[in-house]
Amino acid sequence: MLTISLIVLAGAAAGGLFLGLSKQVPGFMRLGHGAFAGVGLALLLIAALGDGRSLVWAAFGLIAAGFAGGAVLFGAVFRDRKPPGFMIAGHGALNGLGVLVLAWAVLYPG
Repeated sequence: MLTISLIVLAGAAAGGLFLGLSKQVPGFMRLGHGAFAGVGLALLLIAALGDGRSLVWAAFGLIAAGFAGGAVLFGAVFRDRKPPGFMIAGHGALNGLGVLVLAWAVLYPG
């Protein structure tokens, strides 16, 4: 389950990178990115409950914080326009770090 959550979240991160670099982003793509990330986060929570390692929980905390920030900022505050670049970069950096920590936990389980 941990590996599946990593794959889903890495896919969401790749989609988010594409969205962040795009000039015009249709609303359905933003919604799809958030939904895909939400599924990955739910899978990670299920995996973390069964795994219990602090590294997995650290990854969950980083990704959950980035997800919540993205949902509030991009879903509510900047619903109809593109948010400032530093907010996109911060959201991406937080989630990217979480995905890297999760990758470390998956690849080096010892």
